[in-house]
Amino acid sequence: MNTANQSSSIFEQLPPWWENLGWEAQIFYAIGSIALTIVVIQAVLTLVGIGEIEADVPDEISVGDAPHDIGLGLISVRSLTAFFMGFGLTGGMLLDAGKPLQWAVGGGFLVGAIFMFVIFWIMKMLYGLRASGNVDLASAKNSTGTVYVEIQPKKNSGGQIEVLVSGRLMTLPAITNSAEKIPAGTLVRITELLPPNIFIVETAK
Repeated sequence: MNTANQSSSIFEQLPPWWENLGWEAQIFYAIGSIALTIVVIQAVLTLVGIGEIEADVPDEISVGDAPHDIGLGLISVRSLTAFFMGFGLTGGMLLDAGKPLQWAVGGGFLVGAIFMFVIFWIMKMLYGLRASGNVDLASAKNSTGTVYVEIQPKKNSGGQIEVLVSGRLMTLPAITNSAEKIPAGTLVRITELLPPNIFIVETAK
C-alpha cells in the first residue's frame, strides 16, 4: 500500500517539475527521453531475437561467393540514438541545475559523443565475435580446387575457382603467376591468399 502511495506521489510531482523547466531544458529532456525510449525498444527487440546486430553491423558482401569485410561504421542507428540520449539528458540536467545554455550544449555533445563511441565499441566487439565464426579462407591454403572461370596468365583478374573450405563449397576469385592461362575444369592448388580474399593458384601436379 505504501509502495502504491509513493508511486502516485512521484507521478503527481512530474507535471509541476516539467512546467517549471525552461523551454530549452524541455527540448533537451524531450530529445533524451525519445532516444532513451528507442534504446530500450532496441534492447528488448534484441533480447527477444527480433533486432539482431546485423541491422547495424554491415554484413559481408561477396565477389562470387567469397565474403570480405566492408568494415564497421561509427555512424549507425544505435550509435546515433545513444548520442542523442546522452546529449538530451545531459543538457537537460545541466540546465535544470542552473547552468547556462552553452554548458548544456557543450556537456551534451561531450557525453553524447562518449555514449556514441561506447556503443560503437560494443557493436564492434559483438561483430568481432560474430565474424570469428565465419569461414576462415586462409585455411584453404595448399588445398586443391577446380577452375570455374578460366584464369588469365600473369595475375590478370577475372578467374574463379571452386574449392571446399571448412566443409563448404565456395566459388572464389583466383589469379595465377603462371605465364599461361588455366582453362576451366583444371585442378589447381592454392598457394596464397591476397586481400580482399583473392587466391593465387597453380596447376596441381
